[in-house]
Amino acid sequence: MMKPLLAVLAFSMLGIAGCSVEDVDAAQAGNETPTPVAKQQPASSQPTPSDVTGKPSPTPGYDWHLRIDESIRTRPATLAYEVSDTDRQPLTITCEEGSSRLFAEISGGPTDLAKLTLASGDQMRQLKGETRPTEIPEMPHFVSEEIAGDAPLVTAFAANGWLRMTAKDITTDMAASHKGAKAIADFVKHCTRPYSPWG
Repeated sequence: MMKPLLAVLAFSMLGIAGCSVEDVDAAQAGNETPTPVAKQQPASSQPTPSDVTGKPSPTPGYDWHLRIDESIRTRPATLAYEVSDTDRQPLTITCEEGSSRLFAEISGGPTDLAKLTLASGDQMRQLKGETRPTEIPEMPHFVSEEIAGDAPLVTAFAANGWLRMTAKDITTDMAASHKGAKAIADFVKHCTRPYSPWG
């Protein structure tokens, strides 16, 4: 009578322990404790790997923001995909006014990152680069090779308002809001227009 009773008790505990029927059979046969089934964690608001090939949707909280340093004569600009007022910043793109030379940069990424791929629409570009240590050990800094301001990828990025980045086999979609799309267009214009020291 003990064995059927044990089976009934074991089955009644399935919903609580998160175990399968096979776990109970194994427990009865080998007198072992059933292993709970892992539960799926809730999705976060972080940019997530993409499994689509079309236009991505904006990630809540993230957008493209443009900053221009007016204190320096060459007016360097930074276009950052980020959550405002935080260090969550998967990618920045930099240039000096009118230089038509853009650079993709990542802070706090893998220390051995030596290349990444950027895509927008039907344009794709693999960029080599170098990761160097900084004064903060946890924040190595990657800088890509130069991207020409008139490169098809840059034109597509300005027109589409989004980039898809792949680094170390992790793909992240970075889509702009309406405001972010204007920041992208203004950044490209700033980088590619003829430079004037008088603005």
